[in-house]
Amino acid sequence: METIFNWSSPIDLQERLSRRGLKNTPQRKCVFGVLTRNAGKPMTPDQIHQFCLKSNPRMGLTTVYRTLELFCDIGVAMRVHLHEPSQYYELNTGKHHHHLVCVACGIVEPVDMCMIDEMNDMIRDNHDFVVTSHCLSLFGYCPMCLPKPN
Repeated sequence: METIFNWSSPIDLQERLSRRGLKNTPQRKCVFGVLTRNAGKPMTPDQIHQFCLKSNPRMGLTTVYRTLELFCDIGVAMRVHLHEPSQYYELNTGKHHHHLVCVACGIVEPVDMCMIDEMNDMIRDNHDFVVTSHCLSLFGYCPMCLPKPN
């Protein structure tokens, strides 16, 4: 799996864990490292586990799931909804974005613009509803998989 961003994390994992009275275990460091090296790229727990096995062959998949849930609770990671049976996670960079998903090859690309933010005032005014968060994935074909005209 290719890393699509070269991003160094401003997240102080040690500090966030310490605030909860938790230690920064080798397993947590490994999951955090995988998320950091793949910032902006949603990954399944199994994909993260496969990376972690390279440096920690005894690490269990259950540990990855528990670590990801903890990371979501403390704001280090976030769940990404790609309308598939598997749950995806990615590093919470603090930078809001959405995703383009190729229905042919499965590649996922981040999109840094958000039209929904512009709709929030209209939604509040017309529906008396305050949007607190949202996620959006757009499905189609990437340039490599785009059907060619005959």
